[in-house]
Amino acid sequence: MQCHHFDAGECRSCTLLDLPRERQVAAASTRIRELLAPFVHTEVADPWEPPILGPEAGFRSRGKMAVAGTAASPVLGLPGQPTTADLSDCPLYPPGVEEVLEGAKQLIRRAQVPPYDVARRRGEIKNVLVTVTPQAEHYLRLVLRSQKALARIREHLPRLLEAHPSVVGVSANIHPAHTTAVEGEQEIHLAGSTSIGVRTGDVELQARPQSFLQTNTEVAGELYRQAAAWIAGAGVGLERAAAGRAQAATRRAPAATDAAHDLRVWDLYCGLGGFALHVARAVPSAEVTGVEASAQAIEGAREAAQAEGLDVRFLAEDATAWARRQSAPGCSTDGRPKPSPGALGGGNGAVPDSGAPDVVIVNPPRRGIGGELASWLQESPVPQVVYSSCNPATLATDLTVMPSLRIVAARYVDMFPHTEHAEVIVMLRRIH
Repeated sequence: MQCHHFDAGECRSCTLLDLPRERQVAAASTRIRELLAPFVHTEVADPWEPPILGPEAGFRSRGKMAVAGTAASPVLGLPGQPTTADLSDCPLYPPGVEEVLEGAKQLIRRAQVPPYDVARRRGEIKNVLVTVTPQAEHYLRLVLRSQKALARIREHLPRLLEAHPSVVGVSANIHPAHTTAVEGEQEIHLAGSTSIGVRTGDVELQARPQSFLQTNTEVAGELYRQAAAWIAGAGVGLERAAAGRAQAATRRAPAATDAAHDLRVWDLYCGLGGFALHVARAVPSAEVTGVEASAQAIEGAREAAQAEGLDVRFLAEDATAWARRQSAPGCSTDGRPKPSPGALGGGNGAVPDSGAPDVVIVNPPRRGIGGELASWLQESPVPQVVYSSCNPATLATDLTVMPSLRIVAARYVDMFPHTEHAEVIVMLRRIH
């Protein structure tokens, strides 16, 4: 990828841009292979499949631009980069984003919204955020220090919408705190839709303004497809095991209706439901449950499931607390907790066979799943885990807590080309 901002020294966010793409991928793949080598199943000679790659330019689904300059002459740069050059034409963005960003600058000028001065802690507009879909639709967000400029923005917003019909929705995010965080908690809808449909892989995800969306839509789609393919491929053996559990449950309670003969999959940290929805498509008979702390993301996941005609149960709960609660006395065999105040798991935290899923998918933030959930997985009878990691170092840390689960398949994921950032997806199988 060629970038005149990089060549001119105006932006260094793509730290590896002067290194050929194949060398970037080779170096990252080697580094991750060496890091995870101690955790590979001893009976698997080489678990590594070809890396998941996407385009090297025009791939970012979300643009995050910091506003500098003046109300009469705003400058849009990248957070953490010098604000002397306008980076609206960053080649990482798909076609159409630059035009929308130019429209945002015109709105700032017309509404006379002063950019926030970090040193002086004065001004109003901090950031301009754009979500773009493969269908070339856009959702625009304006991050403001306060609501002071909202009336002027609303007054001039119709001109932007008329000039840029691809913008399907606009909102203002109120971010009064003086921090490095890109956005605040309060979101105010200004125009159009309150969400945007982003075709990712084989489903259309419904992204709300504040919900997490993978930056690289094409790579994310392949990531979801890979997890679903691994689970579908392992499904025959797992369904046999599940059938055994169902028969045992029937013997214990012959009058009860039990759907445990279907493959049971939990998607923890499910976000907008990308993994869960793809598994439901690949294995229609599977009983899939997605758990995510963000209520806004869960709303989008439920909307997507309904639109796709997929039977997936989505719950707005803390993933670790919910998983541990399924092993508490009084939980039903489909994972639905019965009222049991204060019960967080019995004995050593192991999950009873009747309630354990056949596969757990985890897609945690950079900090990893942490010791509590890793210990729960280690002590449970869950036979397979698909772990999608945006930080291989914390994946390695989590794997040290789960010696009973070892890597049988893995792929390096190039989610952020031209940077040191590396991701990986692994299939873990229980060895004892």
